[in-house]
Parts: sequence; C-alpha cells; structure tokens
Amino acid sequence: MARKEGEDSMRRITVACLALALLALGAQVAAAAPADTPPVPTDRPTRMTQTGGFAGASETTVSGMVVDSNGKPLKDVSVKLYVGGLLLSEAVTSLDGGFEMYELIDYARDVTIDLWFVPTDPNLVMENVILKESSAAIENNLYSDCITRVRLDPITDVVVRLGDLETRIERMKASGCAH
Repeated sequence: MARKEGEDSMRRITVACLALALLALGAQVAAAAPADTPPVPTDRPTRMTQTGGFAGASETTVSGMVVDSNGKPLKDVSVKLYVGGLLLSEAVTSLDGGFEMYELIDYARDVTIDLWFVPTDPNLVMENVILKESSAAIENNLYSDCITRVRLDPITDVVVRLGDLETRIERMKASGCAH
C-alpha cells in the first residue's frame, strides 16, 4: 500500500513538473510573437533577404497558381517548400492549377527559403522560385539573377509558368539570361 501511495505521489510530481514546463514554454512563445513591422527588402532589387522585421516564427501562407506557357492551369504539379535546404512542406496543384501551404516560418533566421515546382509531365521543365536568400548565398553569389524571386511575406502569392525546354530557353534569351 505504501508503495502505491509513493507511485501516486511520483505521478503527481511528474504531472506538476510537466504543467510548469508547458506554462514556461507558453510564456516563451508569447514573448516571441511577431513584431508589427513587416520585413523590408534589401537595397539590391534582384536579391532579397530579411534579417529583421518579424521576430520568431510567424504563420505564413504561401499560395499561387501554376500554368503552362499558354496560361492554361496545370494540375498535379508538386510544389515543394524548402527552408535552409530542408523540405518543410509539399502540396500538389489542384484542377485549377492552384496550391496553398500554411507554415510557421521564422523570418529572423538567416536561411534561404525557396519553392520548387515539379511537373508530372516529362516534357515540362521544373522551376525554382526564391522567396528569401541567406546572407551567405548572397555573399557567395550562389543563385543566378535569372532565378525568379518573390518577396516572402505572411501572405505570399506566386504565379509560375512552366514550359518545355525550348520555351524556357526562349524566355531566358528574351530576358537576357541566355545567349
């Protein structure tokens, strides 16, 4: 009987410790709430990084549409969100070419955040869109200025046009990215 009372006491102490730990964690999360000011672009228009602005992780919606070279919506395109090179989220475009992801993103972290659009049609070329570049990526010029960049905000909307290799090369030539 004494042993059972001892076990019950240990359980109560464990539960109390867990409750205190959860309360402390809640206080830390509340202290890391986002600031009122949105992230600001850098002075380099083609490269974007945010080192300030939001403090801690903020709810972020990344949504958009994927179309072919004629503007027709593409379904079943895999959309992959990478943060610091690690896959954070994945979605597949719907019948209307749309996709949507909801994630907690820490705007203060100095990491590259990008989207990859991977079509199921083998004739279409996948596309990369950079949402945020790390300071190391900018400093070392890791990404071509020809890669599409979209500003990462709490609500980020992206429209991507996928085409075959020939169409992609023509588009790159027209924009001065290929000779």
